[in-house]
Amino acid sequence: MPSVWAAKHTAERLFYTTEFDSLFMEGLCYMHADSLTMAQNRFETCAKMQPKSAAVAFQLSSLYALQQDTVRSIDQLKKATKLNPNNYYYQTSLAEIYTDQSNYKEAVKIYKKLTSLFPDKDYPFYMLSRCYYMMGDYKKSIQAYTQLEKRIGVNPEISIEKILAIALSGDMEGVEEAFQVLHQKFPMNDELYFKEGTLYYNLFDNVEKSIVCFEKTLSINPDHADALRYACDLYDRMGEKAKVDETMVRIFGSKSIPWNEKKELLKIALNYYKPRPNYTDIMSTIFKKMVMADSGNEEIWAVYYEFLVMTNNKEEAFDTMNACIEIMPTCETCHMERYTLSEQIRNTQEREQLLDETLMALPNHPLFLCSKAIFRYTEKDPLWEAYALRSVENINDSTHKAIGAYVYGTIGTMYGESDRLKEGAKYTGKAYELDPEDPTTANNYAFYLALLEEDLEKAAEISYKVIQKEPLVSSYLHTYAYILMKLGKLEFAKFYMHQAIEYDNQEHYDIYHDYAKLLEQLGEKEEAQKMFQLSKEIKQNEKQNP
Repeated sequence: MPSVWAAKHTAERLFYTTEFDSLFMEGLCYMHADSLTMAQNRFETCAKMQPKSAAVAFQLSSLYALQQDTVRSIDQLKKATKLNPNNYYYQTSLAEIYTDQSNYKEAVKIYKKLTSLFPDKDYPFYMLSRCYYMMGDYKKSIQAYTQLEKRIGVNPEISIEKILAIALSGDMEGVEEAFQVLHQKFPMNDELYFKEGTLYYNLFDNVEKSIVCFEKTLSINPDHADALRYACDLYDRMGEKAKVDETMVRIFGSKSIPWNEKKELLKIALNYYKPRPNYTDIMSTIFKKMVMADSGNEEIWAVYYEFLVMTNNKEEAFDTMNACIEIMPTCETCHMERYTLSEQIRNTQEREQLLDETLMALPNHPLFLCSKAIFRYTEKDPLWEAYALRSVENINDSTHKAIGAYVYGTIGTMYGESDRLKEGAKYTGKAYELDPEDPTTANNYAFYLALLEEDLEKAAEISYKVIQKEPLVSSYLHTYAYILMKLGKLEFAKFYMHQAIEYDNQEHYDIYHDYAKLLEQLGEKEEAQKMFQLSKEIKQNEKQNP
């Protein structure tokens, strides 16, 4: 059954003078609608009706080309050019297919013919030049380019192609003369000098002439990205370290080179300068130039900050994050890095001021609210609880697990230190739900359950998984031993408590105190007294050396 479209347009054939005209127009419509099979049907019918129609042959050629049937496409184009040899579009289409197939010999025949048939057209002269060039016949290519230049005048893009043909023919003097002509006509064209430099560099390995050209390029356009790269490479080959440094800084300060390219170049620069005594200074200059060129790029700021921290330049790193925050006031990463660094280089009062600034920019950020709660808690301020509870208002299962676990875990610890064990267990349990694989979170939750003597079997299961993962951490071994004590499994508890002491290095008095109580329960009074005494000494030492 014919489609609605086909039925409609079949009826409309009455508007055309002949059946052939109607089918031909339908074929065109189907082609525009990408209905290639229907279009092919119409044009092949037309070809049967008028086998000597060049127009039909041309359309069939286009149709077969769309279907990637190159052989039939060429056959139909040949037929079209034979039936209508003076049609410019039929001839150029056939020549272009030959060019795409690298059949330059056949393409040249057609383009030569077209230069005679259509002397007012420039395109055949240009394509003739290109085909001779691709065939390696540089002499004829140069002649064709010269003819084209006489027609259209000296053109930078086309003349450069001609010069490349001259260079490949080995005529060095011809190259110099041709460039002189171009530079006289286009004295401020930076791209011409750049291409001249690359030609001397790639074809002749002429370092001296190349660098002159690249320097001229940069005198016209200081931000020419490719000229900067080439010049830097050449200065390195020439051993001009000072110029390498200067050019490297210009590369990273360039606004025409995107960050993803600079990121790769940065790895090279870091390795290149690492053995140098001025490594820190030159890399700091490079980073500053990058920041100036793209100040809104958070990733650049982050990489610069990492470099400053790595080179122990903490004050400058701190100032850098301040500058970043001025440009991007709500940059989470910048605020986090600044606060982390402030823990090492700023006093308590300054750090709390920074937190207040951060909370003005990010008023509901859970990590910073949690940090504010810690400050207020250490100051014995009852407001700590309000900050702590605000910090978890927006945390749910969809929140990033690490952030949620950290906030809940910290709040749980603060409640625990205030002897509010139920609240401590509640929030530590929430942290465990979000991140059960974190050993510290799991250990703390198990310990709270043991302190409350709630669900000791569950506590033992959680704690045992922790020590399976981390068998050499004294605090984790202590938790498991403590839970076993609560369960009445004293001999097992003694084994793990002894291991906890072995890995502790007398740092935590509570481990020794709990071990002493365990030994008492086992009837080992004398050993228990030794452990009680040792736990007191460790505790006193902690007070003297907090």
